[in-house]
Amino acid sequence: MTRLQPHLALLLAALLGSSACSDGPTTPTSPTGSQPPAAVTTPVRVTFPGAVGPGGSVSRTFYAQIPGTATAVLSSISPATALTIGLGIPRADGTGCLLAHSATAGGGAATQISGAVSVGTYCVQVFAPAQTANSVTFTVVVEHP
Repeated sequence: MTRLQPHLALLLAALLGSSACSDGPTTPTSPTGSQPPAAVTTPVRVTFPGAVGPGGSVSRTFYAQIPGTATAVLSSISPATALTIGLGIPRADGTGCLLAHSATAGGGAATQISGAVSVGTYCVQVFAPAQTANSVTFTVVVEHP
């Protein structure tokens, strides 16, 4: 026997002995699949502030937890400018929304759009006409299930 073999045998005996130390059943530290899903609180209200330049657009996404109606209100437009707001689903390439609903807020007045949603990801988009002189700040309030 070489010098290493007695140490190896001792180590193997220690490992085998330690693996049989527990006689009782083990209790999982976190149950799997036994907890009910988290309660859905609806409606959810999210505020998106933003700014858009001449001919530009800004999109924000939100997630509907249950089917229902999503409403987006374009408000706080400064300076008073005609902006358009749209509600739809995000484009696959991440460049804005595929709009299903849209409305124009004339002369800075607040406007509202709404549409039916299923469970999933949706987006709201605000865009300014090319004739807009300067950048326009706005606030969109989205309420969704």
